[in-house]
Amino acid sequence: MNRLLLLFLVLAPLWGTAQSVLKNKNDKTPIEILNSDRVLYDEEIAKADRLIGNVRLKYKEAIMKCDSAYRYPNGDFEAFSTVRINQGDSLRLNGDRLYITNEDKQAKLRDRISLRDKDLTLTTEILDYDLETGVASYFGGGRIVSSENQNVLTSEQGFYDSESEFFHFRDSVVLKNREYTVLSDTLRYSGQTETAFFFGPTEIKSDNNTIYCSRGWYNTVSGVCQFTNRAEIWSKNTYLAGDSVYYEAERGFGEVFGGVVIQDTTSNYLIQGEYGWHNEENDRSLVTDRAQMIQFFDTDSLFLHADTLRAEPDSLGERLITAYEHVKFFKSDLQGKADSLTYAEEDSLLTLLGSPVLWSDANQISGELIDIKIFSGKIQQMDIYDAALIISEAAPESFNQIKGRNLTGYFKDNQLSQIHVKGNGQTIYFPVEEGEEKKAVGVNKAECSDVIIYVEGTEIQRIALIKKPSGAMHPLSKAADADRFLEGFFWDTMNRPLTREEIFSWIEEESE
Repeated sequence: MNRLLLLFLVLAPLWGTAQSVLKNKNDKTPIEILNSDRVLYDEEIAKADRLIGNVRLKYKEAIMKCDSAYRYPNGDFEAFSTVRINQGDSLRLNGDRLYITNEDKQAKLRDRISLRDKDLTLTTEILDYDLETGVASYFGGGRIVSSENQNVLTSEQGFYDSESEFFHFRDSVVLKNREYTVLSDTLRYSGQTETAFFFGPTEIKSDNNTIYCSRGWYNTVSGVCQFTNRAEIWSKNTYLAGDSVYYEAERGFGEVFGGVVIQDTTSNYLIQGEYGWHNEENDRSLVTDRAQMIQFFDTDSLFLHADTLRAEPDSLGERLITAYEHVKFFKSDLQGKADSLTYAEEDSLLTLLGSPVLWSDANQISGELIDIKIFSGKIQQMDIYDAALIISEAAPESFNQIKGRNLTGYFKDNQLSQIHVKGNGQTIYFPVEEGEEKKAVGVNKAECSDVIIYVEGTEIQRIALIKKPSGAMHPLSKAADADRFLEGFFWDTMNRPLTREEIFSWIEEESE
């Protein structure tokens, strides 16, 4: 009995210390000690209670486990060796060292840290976990892996909200997947929807395309994304840009709003407007609202406007541009307007339909349909079909006119040099007296099945009438209107674009 009494007297102080530590009602911390094999007071080393063996702490729903810990008088805790924090059904947080601050309820983990929540795993060396809000913050670099879709994300700084499952990353953010890589300055990532949100300069790369943006979102599962604040997409041979872009990577479809640019990088043209879309699968594009195509040549460019521009491959797979409604174009040596227009890239052929009118130097050219063949930026040939008519002003109120069923114009150095009229040829020509001001001295009207006109500069040099010509020369004072104007004559100077900006003036005129 004396030995048992002696043993009790020896162990009683230690037991009493453990009980007082575990159940001290005057604790300054709401952190509850659930378990500790031993509790010692270490005055020499830390001046704190030392918890040893199977230590378990609790703060609200968070359970913290470690091999050993210190509890300081101010309510702070310091834990060592295989530190674990469990919160809810899925959050698991591990590290080598842990310091819990009582004042702001921060759990600060250091060294070999891993945070697991559902299929996401974060590894880092420095992490602070807010026990109140459930927000984890890491510094000095971190790596996050999604086991479900093989997403791997690295950044210098990051924040994770365990309740909303939102990550926020800053500084050198890299998100990698089997199909793409995202490089960003600032990025938020939703673990629930696996969607990335961008708030700074961002680049998204894949085998099929590269995207540049500064703000927007990208669903890493569906490949659907939307960008604002000016975005660019490089895809195969196509460049797509706009103030706002909606893009579906799986089917290669993009919609663009504001400041639209669509360019085929293998061709020397681009299309602009305020709204457009591009389909990679069939290589088709459409642009409307101040739509404009710019065709670049070596020494010049052609600027074309229409209500709607469409680009698509033709039957041979070559690019075909179609313009609809209010078509107008400007080139330094050629201007025109029509209801619709097509441009075939394969043979550089412009076709104008619907009351087309062309202006080349001093010549106005019209017909039911006009084909223009261009090579290296220079006009080679022009074919006008049905009611072909060429007019030039010889002198004030006096107009040279050439008319026929069909007409072919041949160009040299972008200037009209020969005109061949084929069928029902009619001409009106005004001889001019040179002086300070040109003055017509007569009018020559002729008819012939076929006619060849030779032009030098802006002047008609010679007219060759072929197959039964007929005609007469009249003094100007005795010439009737029928001798001065061919049927269907019109002289349109108001609609001729003299600058690239005036290709849009048609819309302004009709709105008045």
